[in-house]
Amino acid sequence: MKHRRSFPTSRRSKSIAIILSTFVVLSASGGLALQAYAGSNGEKSAARPAETVAKRQPPADWRNRHSPRPTKTPRWPRPSSAKPSSKPPTTPPTSPPATSSTPVPPPAGSGACALPGYPTPRCTGVPAGWKPKATKDGDLTITKAGTVVEDQLVTGSIYVKAPDVTIRNTRVYGTIDNFIGNRVYGHLLIEDTEVVNPPGQEFSKNGQYAFGVADYTCRRCKVINRMEGWRVGAADYAGAGPVLIEDSFAQLAVPPGMCESADPHGDGIQGYGGPTVTIRHNTIDQRLDDCPTAPIFIPDQGNDGATVQDNLLAGGGYTLRLTGGKFPAVTGNKIVQGSFGYGPLEVTCSLIAQWKGNATVTYDWATGKVTGQVKAFDSCR
Repeated sequence: MKHRRSFPTSRRSKSIAIILSTFVVLSASGGLALQAYAGSNGEKSAARPAETVAKRQPPADWRNRHSPRPTKTPRWPRPSSAKPSSKPPTTPPTSPPATSSTPVPPPAGSGACALPGYPTPRCTGVPAGWKPKATKDGDLTITKAGTVVEDQLVTGSIYVKAPDVTIRNTRVYGTIDNFIGNRVYGHLLIEDTEVVNPPGQEFSKNGQYAFGVADYTCRRCKVINRMEGWRVGAADYAGAGPVLIEDSFAQLAVPPGMCESADPHGDGIQGYGGPTVTIRHNTIDQRLDDCPTAPIFIPDQGNDGATVQDNLLAGGGYTLRLTGGKFPAVTGNKIVQGSFGYGPLEVTCSLIAQWKGNATVTYDWATGKVTGQVKAFDSCR
């Protein structure tokens, strides 16, 4: 299959052994009982050897790697309109990223973003009427620990090469990346910040993720008309740590004609060899992508897993795909009925510890409110 990651030989061997053993078990038992539309990928193997972390180099295609999706072609439902607008100022909370061993608190949204509402363009990214205090033409590379980037317009990308960096109230036309070479520069905090296209450019051919990749918090972040949203990866590399994405909004889109020529199959949040991630109270709208993978895609590709709580999701082949790693909780997620190509879910139930409150719904995009429930997924199993 094209676009596959080249893992070290030891990990590949373990993966093959696990696949073979899983096949034998499934053949004997008649298959794993899953929720409708569920997948069958297995669990990840043993812990990584610490001595290899600093020696390995990232694969050449790591940043622009596309994710696989099923081969049949659905009819992708598209919205009649999805025009973003700006947001009012909010007071940022200061909670640290949650880990898989930490109890998950209720969503931190406030004002118009709080449940039972969901994040919209108005309550994410820079505030309404925002004007930058400084403009950086081209890329901005941060090399000093503890740097605070605030109220800036960066026409290129922000490359974080120092720990404990904060990026706040900032607009970026490129990407924000803290995985440089073979190292993650962590404890990165991103708040009220957006990755959008330059004025006059509705769509982007930039296939790189908007935010990434490890040991970062992204709170009230916004992505508009990009192919890829958040990347969670590089768990095997120095400096990697857990990720928190909350109270954020993404509208993903592919330029007209690109599906036929390049088939980018993008994602809202993609795990790719990633550490544990908490995905809490976000809106991810992939209806403007005619060749998508999924709004949330944590596959069996070396991922540690995720807590997935109280998200509003639309679009994708399967909208919520969770087939790799461990999932302490998958709760309260709402999938917009009729927005997906194949079905709402592709999940491996044996990997999920807690499953409740997930459903397909009808949704008012203007107000950010669920208007009705169509089907409750009472049990993953």
